[in-house]
Amino acid sequence: MENVEVKEDELLSDENGNYAYLTLGGYLYTPAFLETIDKEKCQNCEQCLQMCETRDLDEEGNIIAAYSELCSGCGHCVNLCPSKGIKATPLPLQEMIKRMRRRKEENR
Repeated sequence: MENVEVKEDELLSDENGNYAYLTLGGYLYTPAFLETIDKEKCQNCEQCLQMCETRDLDEEGNIIAAYSELCSGCGHCVNLCPSKGIKATPLPLQEMIKRMRRRKEENR
């Protein structure tokens, strides 16, 4: 997979200051990133694990905190959860910039 260089000044935000991007249709989309999983609501169905394409969750259904930016913000886990125990929220643009800088430093 090729590494693509994204410049901070090219990032977009929505009207609330959250990170957003343009869809192929030209619409501004604000992704919601995995924040918490309510273990008391969790039914251990593992649908979120099966759907997580970026593996932001480990095999026990825990959020991988060291690299929370792995989440692509697709929202599949939230939409599939039968118990509605997963919370995802948009990221402020400045938080996305911090994550990009941290990742860039780690890859040097």
